[in-house]
Amino acid sequence: MKSNHRQPPRWATWLLETFGHPDTAEEVQGDLLELYAHWVETVGERKANWRYGLSALKLLRPLAKSKRSSDYPTPFLLSPSMIRNYVKIAFRNLSKSKGYSFINITGLAVGMACTVLIFLAVRHETSYDKYHTNGSRIYRVEGENIQEKHSYPGTYTGMTNALHTDLPEAELVVPLLQMGGSTFAVPNSDKRFKESYVFAGNELFHLLDYQWITGDPRTALSQPNTVVLTRAYAEKYFGTTDVLSKTIQLDNKQDLLVAGVLEDHPTTTSFPFNLLVSFPSIKNVHPDTDLNKWNGWNDNFQVFVLLKEGINPAQLTRRFQHIVVKYMGKEALPDKRFFLGPLSEIHYGSNLGGRSANLPLLRTLSFIGLLVLLIACFNFINLSTAQAFKRAKEVGIRKAVGSNRGSLIYQFLTEAGLITFLSVLVAILLAWITLPTMANTLAVPLKSTDLFTWQTALFALALAGLTTLLAGVYPAFRLSGMAPIWALKNNTLAQGKQWFTLRQGLVVVQFTVSLILISSALLINQQLTFFRNADLGFNKSAIITVGLPDNKPEKLQALRNQLIESPQIKDVSFSFNSASSESNWMQGMEYREGAKDKWLQIKTQMKMGDSHYLDTYGIQLLAGEKLKDTDTSSASFKIIANEVFINRMGISRPQDAIGQRVFYGNGQEFATIIGVAKNFNVNSLHQKIDPTVIQVVPNNFYQAGIKLQSEQPTAENVQAALAQIEKAWIATFPNQVFEYSFLDESLAQAYRSETRTAQLIETSTFLAVLIACLGLFGLATFTAEQRTKEIGVRKVLGASVGSIITLLSRDFLKLVLVAVVIASPIAWYTMSQWLQNFEFKVEIKWWVFALTGLLMAIIALLTVSFQSVRAALVNPVKSLRSE
Repeated sequence: MKSNHRQPPRWATWLLETFGHPDTAEEVQGDLLELYAHWVETVGERKANWRYGLSALKLLRPLAKSKRSSDYPTPFLLSPSMIRNYVKIAFRNLSKSKGYSFINITGLAVGMACTVLIFLAVRHETSYDKYHTNGSRIYRVEGENIQEKHSYPGTYTGMTNALHTDLPEAELVVPLLQMGGSTFAVPNSDKRFKESYVFAGNELFHLLDYQWITGDPRTALSQPNTVVLTRAYAEKYFGTTDVLSKTIQLDNKQDLLVAGVLEDHPTTTSFPFNLLVSFPSIKNVHPDTDLNKWNGWNDNFQVFVLLKEGINPAQLTRRFQHIVVKYMGKEALPDKRFFLGPLSEIHYGSNLGGRSANLPLLRTLSFIGLLVLLIACFNFINLSTAQAFKRAKEVGIRKAVGSNRGSLIYQFLTEAGLITFLSVLVAILLAWITLPTMANTLAVPLKSTDLFTWQTALFALALAGLTTLLAGVYPAFRLSGMAPIWALKNNTLAQGKQWFTLRQGLVVVQFTVSLILISSALLINQQLTFFRNADLGFNKSAIITVGLPDNKPEKLQALRNQLIESPQIKDVSFSFNSASSESNWMQGMEYREGAKDKWLQIKTQMKMGDSHYLDTYGIQLLAGEKLKDTDTSSASFKIIANEVFINRMGISRPQDAIGQRVFYGNGQEFATIIGVAKNFNVNSLHQKIDPTVIQVVPNNFYQAGIKLQSEQPTAENVQAALAQIEKAWIATFPNQVFEYSFLDESLAQAYRSETRTAQLIETSTFLAVLIACLGLFGLATFTAEQRTKEIGVRKVLGASVGSIITLLSRDFLKLVLVAVVIASPIAWYTMSQWLQNFEFKVEIKWWVFALTGLLMAIIALLTVSFQSVRAALVNPVKSLRSE
């Protein structure tokens, strides 16, 4: 009992009272007195005094702060144990809200699959011709008509010699001439195929990178009548790559000796040549070819140069001006310009490979991919913040027991990352399933293996990280920022006094994007319908076109006689090409009226056809007479001009143009206008109608146009006509490959880019609307849950089911109305710019946007009506009890 009256050291007690924390001094001193009494009884008074004094010193403020910090360290928020905890809680929350998790994962998966597919397409299209060692020094010589602001990939055949002479900066000059529609056959074999091929020289193998299986790149194409094949074509014709010195026959008249075999070219090349015929062979195959011509060009003849090291193509402007003056005359300088187009840009325009990328389409693809992904991210943000009222108490308790904001942010970002990870897995599966369809739609040679490359994996990883940040950062900071006392009291987020919340803003953005896409889809389809139904100035229906391997007059007459005997065939015309074609022959012509300085230069499109050309294609003659098959004298060519041509001459009345002369070639040759035809679209509807003349040049008849009797023949009639055509064709051209096409289908190919754009926009519209509707459905569910008590009270007070449905739906319809107001001018401007690509186009009408708004309103109403009706039909007693 004696120990109970002993007192601790007074100096220690004074230190506690003087320097201890005033808020805790009394409590701490009481605890120490109890401990002192215990120490006295167990270890003695002396040791108890020492312990009491040391404890008092340790509990002074500086020392006490240090001790608390070391005894209770803050855990590292990204330690393995904390990460396991984040993931475990994230899985619990996902499984707890299965409906919202499904909407989020589905929306993000669709958006990411779309983005991955677009990445594959864009990566493929932008990787062409990157593998050539000297790629940065390779250029194509291109021409431009300055006054018409139109450039051409082809050039004059005389350009090759001019560059050798007048461009010392060129290390290599490589001409290429592509030919199509020829029959290649193995002698004494039934193997024969219709192929396109290219005349080239050995310089090509030094310009571009090729891998040789056999043959010598220095001499393979030096001699006439030699050919180099790729591995695929060597096996196609001979079944092996051991084909040196073997022979294939061109058009049954020219034997070609195989001088080499190349490895197959990659898919990302603008030079996919499988048959390379030596340039010296041209005179044997096409004796009339002029290889030093400066008065007409063809896009199939292209010249490439390899510049010497350190040469900038911009420095060669004067060189090309000199070439124009030297070979074409000083008077051509104001309207003619030559320039060098880099190899890196060849794939984005016309090229000999026949396949080009559409840069505007690639940009549209990339932009739409971003929009679809953003819409999916907006869904996540909306639904995450909408669910916040369910998570408010959780956040409040976490903060009350010591959790800081950083740990909460990591928790919510982990949940976003988990949803994104699951979405990536689903997205890869969706991309794998839909890749063949997408590749076919965009005409991009992609395979499933392209999906499983390190580049795609890296992109998917970056996309997952970006999506996690886009979709998760705002909800994480929003939810973690709640005050714990307020959250525990109200179990919801503070709304503030905003007239327009972020959630509503994101919904408006989703609707706006959907409306723009729907409007664009409607207008693009209108333009495509206009293409199909436009009056082209000639008749494209029921015309079958067939290539001509031989244009000798006796052969053509024999073919005509056999075809006309068929009751299915109305007329036959032999020509260079059809009334409208993508491959055209341009010729400079001069109308000399008055003083020499007033002579008019007219860039003219040449249509070479026989006396049946106008009747077969249904071209109307306004004045004069038709051509005769005997109008072939070079001394006095006779031509039929179109209205645009005579208007360029300054003549308005067709009758006044009859008998007028126009000069061409060396300026001494002339042609006499004997007729004027009504304008017809010689090009696609992208371009205006060129000045055009029609003349009879049998040497350039490479196609037969065969008009059927009926404008709308049945399938049986078409098959019967084709059988007759094939029979007559084979009888006239034995041992040749018969191929045909329908003119209307060939013309439709000119609009394949627009057709792909339409398919792309339609698909994107569907995806955007689908994702937006998923999010809208989730928000409607959230709204119905949040207003359960209000709905119950309204029903108790007599509100009808219809009024409840209207109450829950009108807020969403207001957002649709706001989106219509925003989207309409954007869609109008976007489509106006797109329509500028066409000389002939539809007019944008106001009803397109009204119809789009109505469609979006109906879609939104249908989406929210399910939850609205469900909430309105709930028994009010249950609604009130749930609160």
